Amino acid sequence: MQTGVELDPDTPKLQVFAVDGEAGVRRAMGAGSSNVAGFYSAKITGSYIFVPRGTGGVSPYELSADIVLYHEYAHHFMLQHFPRGYPAWFVEGFAEFYSTTAFNKDGSVSIGMPAMHRAYSIALGKPLSMDRMLAADPGKMSADETARFYAWSWVLTHYLMINGERKAQFDRYLRDYGRGDDPLKAARAALGDLEVLKDALMKYALARRITTRKIMGWKPPVAQITITPLNIAEAAAMPLLMQFVQWSNSKQEVDLFFRDAQKNALRYPDEPVALEMLAEGALDAENLDVAARANDTLIAKRPNNARALLRRARIAAIQTRKSAVPTEWSAVRKLIVKANRAAPNDPFALTEYYDTYLEEGVPAPEIAVDGLRRALQLVPQVSNVRMKLARRLVTDGKGVEARAVLVPLLNNPHSAEVREAARALLEAPSAADKVTASNPNE
Repeated sequence: MQTGVELDPDTPKLQVFAVDGEAGVRRAMGAGSSNVAGFYSAKITGSYIFVPRGTGGVSPYELSADIVLYHEYAHHFMLQHFPRGYPAWFVEGFAEFYSTTAFNKDGSVSIGMPAMHRAYSIALGKPLSMDRMLAADPGKMSADETARFYAWSWVLTHYLMINGERKAQFDRYLRDYGRGDDPLKAARAALGDLEVLKDALMKYALARRITTRKIMGWKPPVAQITITPLNIAEAAAMPLLMQFVQWSNSKQEVDLFFRDAQKNALRYPDEPVALEMLAEGALDAENLDVAARANDTLIAKRPNNARALLRRARIAAIQTRKSAVPTEWSAVRKLIVKANRAAPNDPFALTEYYDTYLEEGVPAPEIAVDGLRRALQLVPQVSNVRMKLARRLVTDGKGVEARAVLVPLLNNPHSAEVREAARALLEAPSAADKVTASNPNE
């Protein structure tokens, strides 16, 4: 509607976990979540957001559950449908801009509504320095600086997106930034004197009126919504599922998850969700016997469960890796093909198929590379898929296509490691095989 995006039915669905208030969100996120009200994460295994079922909302100056939900969904929408490089302030400003969307009783939709939950930070605090605001990554911030960063990111986004006088400048800035130009040089070249911009922002933020957009006659697509209550076993497994989707490479957390999954499976030995969590926990802990038994039991109950079929292949891959018998990789690939037939648009199966060739130490055929390209179409926000495809393209001498794939990572606002890896791959193709990612799911 507003963005012109036509949703692809093959795109993996976003998982939304509505938990018990902000405290539930923080428990789910774990370390570093003291000021977090909701969060979004994209992995090859699935994209998800954690939001509170209810928080505040009595006063317009409070952060309501709806605002958090719309904010986190906006992150997913931006990165799923407009995969390019963005500065941190615009990633958060875009989410804040759409977080106040209002669906009115007359059928209209209002966007760009005032972010009253940021009013305190705007009224009492100046923006961070423009050099810091417009950097690829503003760096570590205190709680007060974080609040100001979010508030003024909203102001800057609203000003540049709504103010017609700045549209051409903003478009140029996003284009130059997105192709990997130095963030501050791109800002000064497109937006002009940054202190003048800061003064304009201060004036805009304190104006008595603010321009919004109202869309009339919007008819949402008709969707069939099915509500299925959880049975007692599914409800018991939900905390495990919330831990599982976040994934961890910490041995302590893996061992704890495996232990809890075993306890849950003892209580509900015939329940698919309990078997799935046990199989995943055992697989991460590399207890292949337990993983295989639980997974085979699950497949007996649900023969076309694509992730269970893929898990069988993952177990076989570990066994093959340990046995060091290269001829067994073809058998692993046959298992992945079976999983792919059950779910042709599961990016996890497509990347796992490609990875078997890396594991075997032989060049992947074009059909596997095409599968990697398809995975990137399905989950363009997952940086590891981009890096993997770009490395192959560099090896094949396809530098132009490799750069196009890497552009969204060149000024990645969330990870200096990813930014440096992308630039290293472009600048030193001979070192491509040394560029690795720490988390295979991200």
